[in-house]
Amino acid sequence: MPDKGSLAVDKLSPISAGIAVAATLAVLNTLCAIAVAIWPDGVLAFFNSFAHGLDLNPIKSAQPLSLFRFFCGLIGLGLVGFIAGAIFAWTYNLVARE
Repeated sequence: MPDKGSLAVDKLSPISAGIAVAATLAVLNTLCAIAVAIWPDGVLAFFNSFAHGLDLNPIKSAQPLSLFRFFCGLIGLGLVGFIAGAIFAWTYNLVARE
């Protein structure tokens, strides 16, 4: 048990953090794809609010969402999420050393 006044800092597992971030992004990607399939213009208007005045309408795809495109995005975001989570945990462990 640490002394009163000192903090014990647990290490994060880069693999666990990577999997957690990858799974989170996979769920968000799936929810976004469902929303785009149901209400494409509403989703674009919603994301326009994040763009601080930029108009995202010119980049709207004319192609319908396909399962192939969905799974490509899912796999890509999963890989990016895993790498980002692993780097986050590694960096956290590096800077949290006592």
